[in-house]
Amino acid sequence: MEMRLSIDLDGVSQLNLLKAYFTLRRFTDKIELFITSVENGKENYHISAYDLSDIPKNLQYELRAMLGDDEYRIWLDERLHGKPEMVLFDRRVKLNPKSGKWERRYKWRLYSILWKPFWSKVPRSIIVRAHRKTKKHS
Repeated sequence: MEMRLSIDLDGVSQLNLLKAYFTLRRFTDKIELFITSVENGKENYHISAYDLSDIPKNLQYELRAMLGDDEYRIWLDERLHGKPEMVLFDRRVKLNPKSGKWERRYKWRLYSILWKPFWSKVPRSIIVRAHRKTKKHS
């Protein structure tokens, strides 16, 4: 029996998003990636991987934790046996504090993991120039 694994990545770095995605790609090529929202300059993602081979529940929780899944979701799935697990919401509603109205928020499917440039946070190196000896022409 094939299984599904869903990961909720909230406010992760681009590097952690790529690590989670390509780790799952080693096991299956059936992956959906969604951006759910941008809050305080940080992006939130949902990753759903399909047709994974069956693994025991305790290893599922460890794999999800390793990939950066929301700790509270993992905790709920461990405690609520027999209930729906790995739930991801398609539509959410959030109260706008300025207008006082409820706003719908949707998630958008990303068809490519490389949809935007990924920048490394490697510190800038110091350029050291070698002194050259100049030859005198006669």
